[in-house]
Amino acid sequence: MTIKTPSPEAGTNPVGPARPSRSNIRPSAPRPHWLRHLHSTVGAIALGLAVSPGLFSAQSKPADEVLANMFAVPGLSPDPTKVEWNKLPTSSGQRSLVFRGVQNESAFAHHPFIVFWDGQFFAKWNDGYVGEDFRGQRVRFATSGDALEWSDPIDLTGREADRRYTACGFWIREGEMYALAALRDAMDDRTTGKEPVLLAFKWNPQTKRFGEPAVIARDFFAGNIPERTPDGDWLILGKNGVGNWGIMKAAKGGVKSISDWTIRDLPGEGMLEEAEWYPLPNGHLVAHFRTRGTRPFFLARSYSTDNGSTWSHPVVTNFPEQGSRHHGIRLSNGIYALLVNPDPLVRIPFSIALSRDGLVYDRIVNIRAEETTARWEGRAKTKGYHYMRGYEHDGRLYTIYSINKEDIEVTIVPLSELTGLYR
Repeated sequence: MTIKTPSPEAGTNPVGPARPSRSNIRPSAPRPHWLRHLHSTVGAIALGLAVSPGLFSAQSKPADEVLANMFAVPGLSPDPTKVEWNKLPTSSGQRSLVFRGVQNESAFAHHPFIVFWDGQFFAKWNDGYVGEDFRGQRVRFATSGDALEWSDPIDLTGREADRRYTACGFWIREGEMYALAALRDAMDDRTTGKEPVLLAFKWNPQTKRFGEPAVIARDFFAGNIPERTPDGDWLILGKNGVGNWGIMKAAKGGVKSISDWTIRDLPGEGMLEEAEWYPLPNGHLVAHFRTRGTRPFFLARSYSTDNGSTWSHPVVTNFPEQGSRHHGIRLSNGIYALLVNPDPLVRIPFSIALSRDGLVYDRIVNIRAEETTARWEGRAKTKGYHYMRGYEHDGRLYTIYSINKEDIEVTIVPLSELTGLYR
């Protein structure tokens, strides 16, 4: 493993997350060496560390200490196990039900995405008979004029008897919209010998339908939707198409054609998952990952000074999260919003953390914090709010998420409510 953990600066006397009590935190896996000193290392980073101009320049990445100091919300304990996350202030956003699972047909529903295109909202997800990533998992979508009242589900991929489809978001490219989906082997210890592929379905504004799929990448699973880098290329972070903990990869290109990509491995093999990235004001890129090891979990992040062609070795941060998927987005007002499950023990609440520079998150608000209960059992079915995504449109942030991996809902948050946290 090549993940770096930061070292404290000489002469500092900072505070940080305390080691969790063994009475209420159990290791979920043998502690890898890069997490062995996580708490003592992160504990050596001051939560109030300022981003000093001397720590990085337009040509270099920030010091590891700066990258590690990601979470600095005033008034919250530096030990994430001592924060009452469900008691944080809660947004008053509007909510809507997109899809409700059906027993023995779609009792599992997950991986939601939302976008506005062709005068309407599109919500997309994958659902399966009972549990996550079994054979027959399909991708479906629904449409809405206001994100409050939704159409009945519409099939995008259909089902394959021996493999699974997974929703991979929407791609707005050159005035056209594509729905992306991955086709891979199921997670039931059976291999088909078929190649895993990333597919794109193009929306036809005349017929109001998605066309037949085109293969845009092979042995690549997209973790985030394609976004443009400052040099004009498209960039997707993801992993190889086999298994759930494959090598993390970056696909860069997509300009000459939708299938023209240069795919490279990312550092941090074996212990990173759920990659996200966004551009910083200086034109550099920062990527976030979920980690695996001993709870509590913390996000890790990497840095790129060359438009995503290469990335620094990941640094474990002091930002706690549950080991879920998160989504970082730069809003039109310049504020960064990170959709996340900050409680390292459970996926309740679903929160949005805010940052003015994309590096230090110093505000946080809950979007959903109510307790939930799953209706059915199934593989990887857990309570809470899962895999949140956000899309900004017309002064609002449209957030979409699954509940208990059974239902898909949307909460609409006015941007003014988020920016008001800085007043």
